[in-house]
This record gives sequence, C-alpha cells and structure tokens, in this order.
Amino acid sequence: MTDGPIECEVKLRLASRADLDRLLARLPAPRRWGLQLNLYLDTPDAALAAHGMSLRLRVTPDHARLTLKAGRGVDGCTFRCVEIEEPIDRAAAIAWIEGAGPLPLGPAFDEAARQVDPAALAAGNWSLTHRALCDTDGMTIEVDETLFPDGSRDWEVEVEHPDQDAALAVVRRYADLAGVVLAPQTRTKQARAKGCRPVLRAMIPTGDPAGGIPGDLMTIDEKTVG
Repeated sequence: MTDGPIECEVKLRLASRADLDRLLARLPAPRRWGLQLNLYLDTPDAALAAHGMSLRLRVTPDHARLTLKAGRGVDGCTFRCVEIEEPIDRAAAIAWIEGAGPLPLGPAFDEAARQVDPAALAAGNWSLTHRALCDTDGMTIEVDETLFPDGSRDWEVEVEHPDQDAALAVVRRYADLAGVVLAPQTRTKQARAKGCRPVLRAMIPTGDPAGGIPGDLMTIDEKTVG
C-alpha cells in the first residue's frame, strides 16, 4: 500500500505520571479528553505484518474507527506512514470484539482485504489510552497515559504535524517550562503492547473520558483488580 495520506507524527516519552501532570499544568487546558481501547488486528500467521501493514480498531465511549497503516518509517522521534482511517459503527465493532458479528471493513480497506481473509483477523494485543488534547501554536499536543495488557503503564506526548521541527520546538518549550525531560519514543504503542504477557482483559470504554483509566479492570481469570 503506497497511495494514501501521509501521517507525520512526533512521539516523545515522559518518565512518569508526575511528569505528565507537570506538563499538563503548563499546557493550555485540554480541549477534549479521550479514552481509547486500541485493538491491534492481524491473522494468526501475521499476514498483514508480513505485507508491511498494521490494522487498528479503536473504540471510545462514543465512536469506533479502523486505521490501516503501511510503509512506516522512523527518523529519531518522528514516525511517518501511509494512513487510511475511517469511522465504523460502534455497536458493530463491539459485537465483533464480543464474537457476535463480522468486522465491518469498508471499501477503504480493500487493500488489506486483498492480502488477508477478513474473517481470519483477530486482536492479538491491545492498549488503553487516556488522552488529553491541548491546542497551541496552531497544532494539537496529545498527552497520553497508556495501560498495557500486563498492567504496566507509560506516558508520552504526540504531535501530528507536517513540520516536525516546529512540533518539536513547541513541545520542548512547554517541557522546559514544566521542568520535565522528554526522550525520543522509538516504538509504537502496538510494538510496546506486543511484548506484554497478558494479565488484564481489554475493556470497552464508557462514560466520561475525563475520568481517566478505570481502576477496576478484570484479570484474564475473571477477577477484578484495582
């Protein structure tokens, strides 16, 4: 897949939740909060990955969408790829997650469907992200706390912008004001999730996303933790 919009995204790591809070205190108040379950889909034999593609199903409290990425390249902390993204019916997405219906792949994903049988797609791993979207200097700075299937968490800043140098300058200015150190993020959330030993069950986000990641997720043996 070589045709399609190019995503250019700067990704930087924060060391702790405390650093995330310090950065948010310096940024403009979030325009919006998000809580996103990200399911990373492929066939059991990783056919999409073999073709240089990744497919993500994202479900939030009020919508769902599929994102297909290909041709990913990383330069320092800047990720570039061809990206195709479309909203899908949230109820249908949840039904598929629960094993009660087909995955609603639209025409935009014909290229992926040519490479694999959509019926063979399954969620191999997942992440759950609480995201603050802060607008400044003509761009949106996304500040994330992400929970992974093994119960671990990490923190990062993302800016999708065609001028990586301008994006970096703005983020670093706010980091200096907050007194926090940023490091290049060299792996995607999908790559970080892939290395996790599953302990927790994925949850479908509901309610007000400003509340953050719930503390009562279920373990894979059906016991509540938190």
